Amino acid sequence: MTGVEPNIFNNYRDWLEHEKMPKGKKASLVAAMELFSETGFDGTSTVQVAERAGISQATIFKYFHTKQDLMLAIVKPVMEHFFPSYRDDFFHGISEQKTLPEMVEFIVTDRYHFIKGNEQAVKILAMEMMTNEEMRQMFAKLVITSDFNFPSELINGFRRTGQLRDDIDVAGLMRILAGQLIMYVIQSNFAPSIVKGEQEDLRLITAQVVRTISK
Repeated sequence: MTGVEPNIFNNYRDWLEHEKMPKGKKASLVAAMELFSETGFDGTSTVQVAERAGISQATIFKYFHTKQDLMLAIVKPVMEHFFPSYRDDFFHGISEQKTLPEMVEFIVTDRYHFIKGNEQAVKILAMEMMTNEEMRQMFAKLVITSDFNFPSELINGFRRTGQLRDDIDVAGLMRILAGQLIMYVIQSNFAPSIVKGEQEDLRLITAQVVRTISK
């Protein structure tokens, strides 16, 4: 561990509040996040973002060359922190779980709370992943890269239970976990009638992941 610990990212709005950037840039990001989550990326114009933010369009384009750049500035930090890079409480919680189902339940619950804290940004991400190939590739690259923020200790913890399938590696595990949670966000927003309720849905997600990765 280095002497300087990285800032812990739990909530995009809180993170943005503490970031050193011009007020106009922050206002652009907050307004865009609200509008993109309400009416979709394609259904939102930069004119609307400027009006919501109380700034001019010129101010938006001063900081973001395109509307796509504006959207990426919202979802990319959330994507990068979907898997926590350093959190004592997270890894301490993992170490206390003795079985594979317990570990899966802990991770699903912890990351679900992260999603709830970043609901607008995650909703934008989920919507874009359904239609935007570039976004899907970006997320896939984040998950499969060898240094994508989750240390090898995580997969080793699963292996120590003796219950993990031999062909599951860290990238595969994260794809399965992220896929289930992102799909749940999509269902919650676009097919709410099939959502049973938070506790029951988390139980079902946990059970599905356990079935998929267990020997």
